[in-house]
Amino acid sequence: MNSISKQDARNILKKNLPNLPEREDHEAAILRRLYPILQGKSRIITYSPDLLYEVDVLPIIESCPLPRPTGFIEARHSAKWYFPRMEEGKVLRFLRPHSFEKNGLGLFEPIGDEEISVEEADLILVPALGFNEKGYRLGRGGGYYDRILNSESLQKKTIGLSFSKLFPVPFLAESHDLKIGKMITEIQIHSFLD
Repeated sequence: MNSISKQDARNILKKNLPNLPEREDHEAAILRRLYPILQGKSRIITYSPDLLYEVDVLPIIESCPLPRPTGFIEARHSAKWYFPRMEEGKVLRFLRPHSFEKNGLGLFEPIGDEEISVEEADLILVPALGFNEKGYRLGRGGGYYDRILNSESLQKKTIGLSFSKLFPVPFLAESHDLKIGKMITEIQIHSFLD
């Protein structure tokens, strides 16, 4: 398979992700695969999904103050969940929310006082458009996660979520790109850093 540029890969994924057949069923299957991995974890960093392009993790989060498009999931996890907030200088802070507000990109960001570092988290769910066959993440191009998760010890705690129909994405990773520990689709768990 020939490699394509990251920008071409983003364009292809942004065109195909919103129209994925049986998407809600696939997301529920992904969450069922994720749930056992959450067991024993008490501090989890997650994300506020862009519902057009990213797997919706919100149904699995107990006491999530964000609205959900679907209420169905067999189980919710009661860990302390932390969400990203973008700060100046392309820095992410992870806060335990008591409420949310929309940022300039239309994404929900947490309002809260309790903060966690990536080092303190037991697990880190990272948003993505897609992943290549070696586990490198294709995000939106801001580099927020690439910068903050820049060591293998942190990357081993990361999990990405994607759809089997759109994996792998044949883009050529760059040296600064984030390699994730595991990636879950509706049919399989892929491990990259075990």
